[in-house]
Amino acid sequence: MLNNMLSPLMPNSIAVKVTIALSVVIIALVTSYWVMNTRLNVINASVTDITAITNHTVGIQKINKEIVEIQRDISVFGSTGSKTIYSKLIENHQSIVDDLASLDLTSAGVESEQINSVNELVKRYGNNLAGLEKRYELRKSLTNELPNIYNSALDRLYSLNETYTDVNAKLYIITAINSWHRLHRDAQLYLTKKEFRKRQSVTSLVKHLSNFKDEFPTGISEQQQFHFASLQTLVSRYDKIFKKSIQANRNYLSLVNVVMAGDTIEFSNLVNNLREKSLNKLERIRQQGADVVEHTNDILKLLGAAAALYVVIIAIFFHVHISKPIKRLTKSFKSFHQGDLSADINDTHRNDEIGVLANAANQFRLLSSDLALAKSKAENVTKIKSEFLANMSHEIRTPMNGILGMSKQLETTELTTEQMKMLSIIRSSGKSLLVIVNDILDLSKIEAGKIELETEPVNLTLMLEEINHLFAYQAREKGIELYINLPDFHSDVIFLGDETRLKQILINLVGNAIKFTQYGSVSLLVDIEEHSADEFKLTFKVSDTGIGIAQASITNLFEAFSQADTSITRKFGGTGLGLTITSKLLALMGSSLKVESELGQGSTFYFIINTTKAAEQALNKLPLENEHHNEVDYKNISVLVVEDNKVNQLVIEAFLNQLGVNTIIIAENGEEAIEKCECAHYDIIFMDMQMPKLDGPAATIKIKSLASYKETPIIALTANVLKADQERCKSAGMCDFLTK
Repeated sequence: MLNNMLSPLMPNSIAVKVTIALSVVIIALVTSYWVMNTRLNVINASVTDITAITNHTVGIQKINKEIVEIQRDISVFGSTGSKTIYSKLIENHQSIVDDLASLDLTSAGVESEQINSVNELVKRYGNNLAGLEKRYELRKSLTNELPNIYNSALDRLYSLNETYTDVNAKLYIITAINSWHRLHRDAQLYLTKKEFRKRQSVTSLVKHLSNFKDEFPTGISEQQQFHFASLQTLVSRYDKIFKKSIQANRNYLSLVNVVMAGDTIEFSNLVNNLREKSLNKLERIRQQGADVVEHTNDILKLLGAAAALYVVIIAIFFHVHISKPIKRLTKSFKSFHQGDLSADINDTHRNDEIGVLANAANQFRLLSSDLALAKSKAENVTKIKSEFLANMSHEIRTPMNGILGMSKQLETTELTTEQMKMLSIIRSSGKSLLVIVNDILDLSKIEAGKIELETEPVNLTLMLEEINHLFAYQAREKGIELYINLPDFHSDVIFLGDETRLKQILINLVGNAIKFTQYGSVSLLVDIEEHSADEFKLTFKVSDTGIGIAQASITNLFEAFSQADTSITRKFGGTGLGLTITSKLLALMGSSLKVESELGQGSTFYFIINTTKAAEQALNKLPLENEHHNEVDYKNISVLVVEDNKVNQLVIEAFLNQLGVNTIIIAENGEEAIEKCECAHYDIIFMDMQMPKLDGPAATIKIKSLASYKETPIIALTANVLKADQERCKSAGMCDFLTK
């Protein structure tokens, strides 16, 4: 039924309805496009004309601006005579010619007579620029000649002055010198500043200096006659050059201020005329475009109204038939997500996609109900598993504690040789069973993500010495050689890492190597490769000459509860968890365990750890064989042992007696411990966790509330080993945590 509903050929399909709606929209859009395209072509033509006329107008305005700029540069050239300015004038004129050639004035509606006038003005302006430099050079040469005549006259007068000793003659000559000064100054003011009154002064001074010889107060010698004649010539020459300068100046200014300025004004008038005509044409085009836009606007309004009405109809349809049902389905799914599977599901009767979704939601509710039930069962199983592991840890460790503890105490008694052998077997079997329990718990904690690595200084040399001490006896017992060492040049390496877990990894690898090696040797070698002053790489390699591993079995080597050969379990024992735990711990450290092996030729296990040097020195620890305990007198210490298991009571009491403790009081549960603390004071309390009536953490909280027990150390002594148990004891107020 569901498959039939999913068919795309459903008569009431939303897809069909949407397709029809979209088809109407597409038809409307095509019609609108055709109408708008026709109108836009008209507008586009108008815009093209406007653009062309605007470009022509801007081009003419630019040329006018360049003409004005040339006129300004002409004024600057007249003052400075700069070659650079003149070159700029020529360049600007050429730019005007080029710009004018690039304009299509005919297409802009400009009459041919006006075009000819513009071209003629520009051509004439270029010719005038060519004559401008010549007139300026003539003017400049005449103006520059006057200072030369003036300086020559002064030299003659100073020379003449030296030939006379008569005071009147010298005074007359000095008067003439002053007259030359005034003559040259007034001439320059007239020529440069256009001070017209100075010309009369120049004429008067020329006349006065021309009569200089005739009015001289003393006689004139033949030698002096030469000076007077020269002065007369210089006066005449100065007057002649001055008059030519006036005429050259007039010619230059006439060209600049009359001819070229007139051309500039005429060109500006032509430009204004062209601009007026362009504006008139632009107005006609604008009016035509406005009419088209108005008609287009009316069409768009009509189309807009129709589109708005259509959108409203479509919106109502989508709201009623699609949006609203989807919201109802979304609300149902939200309720399912929040765990409420009783929410209503509407629209299951519909024969379109909404109906499909509604029926899918119903199916989802049924599946979610089944999944919720399965989840509840899985969580219950997980909880039971966790409780089982915790109880197994406690229940197995409690009798194991009694077995190992009592066997330890039994060693201190007088036993026969046969009894000592039996006791040794008991202890060895107990330790083996404890290793199995620890492996299972370690694997469970790793898989549950409850193991957190520590970062503390690790003394590599001391750690290797401890491992050597742990396995030296076992290797000697099997008659194999054990080599654990560092290169000589790395005798003292301290790095940051988790020493406990790293030691656990190496113990697993070295222990396996010794277990599977019948003769030959086992070696643990460490290679150090420095990357920088603080970072280096440690490579740990454990090699043996044991039974080796077949290549086909290596891939399954790290799987839990498996070994390369099932017969190995019967021959060598073990749970097959050691390498699995090792591999998972290395993964937490960012490394991996690798193996190279050949059947019958031995094996090599190795891994690499990237680490850094410790920021502080690790504690210097003595090797295990040199460790010793300070002798302490415990006779006067009173100890309260809170333990419900009779065997554990005996074991703990025996260990305390070995330490010399005489006052040992036993409480079998938390309530009894509180009662004893209220009646007496104890120096230290060993507290079990799981007990009847009142457990250890709860009892600790109540004991710590007593005034006399605020500072009394309470130590957890329990078979529980999980991290959560340690945190619970610490939160209750216990100062340490010891496992049985």
